[in-house]
Amino acid sequence: MIKAVLFDFDETLQDRTAAFEKYMDLFLDEFCPDISLQEKNRRKEDMVSTGNGGYVDREEWYQSLIDKWHWSDAPSKTVLANHYDNRFGDCCVIFKNTVPLLKELKERGLIVGIITNGPSYLQNHKLDQSGLRKYCDITVVSGDVGVHKPDPALFKYTADKLGLKTEECVYVGDHPINDIQGALDSGMNAIRMNWGWFKDKDLRKDIPVVTDIIDVLKYI
Repeated sequence: MIKAVLFDFDETLQDRTAAFEKYMDLFLDEFCPDISLQEKNRRKEDMVSTGNGGYVDREEWYQSLIDKWHWSDAPSKTVLANHYDNRFGDCCVIFKNTVPLLKELKERGLIVGIITNGPSYLQNHKLDQSGLRKYCDITVVSGDVGVHKPDPALFKYTADKLGLKTEECVYVGDHPINDIQGALDSGMNAIRMNWGWFKDKDLRKDIPVVTDIIDVLKYI
């Protein structure tokens, strides 16, 4: 019997693509206020195409953008990476059906939680700004634990904190390896959120797929 439904955060409960759009505007308005609209849009295209959905070494990524833009008076790559970690959480865009889903799951008597990869401040700031903590029985940030998805230990750690077996949990996420394979390797059930950078990549016939988070209810 399923007793808990656990979620990834970015591209699962949050539309990270839309959040990143907000962050790019914030970033370029702060660091490149004098560029033309055309140049701003070009730089945003560069940030999206090279950003790998957030799965990058941020200092290396920013240095590549500095080089690409011939940005002679740019702050250091470390300053820019720290800006991302400190400010991206201010740009949350939660899917419209996220809160209704979490409320419905709670009304059904299920345990609800989040397991998210990333640095402690970045991901905790997102969770704080998202307003979702109040709907969750547990929130686990890999940077707080020192174990990162897809390591099954992070999923097992969360189940243990809840006093559950992993097979009593369902995990919902967008990443085919970090979320789906990691959950399965831990013994959890899995549902794929088909959204964002990994949309339509490595879908599995044995794993339910949703494109609207509310449709998780079909499989619980």
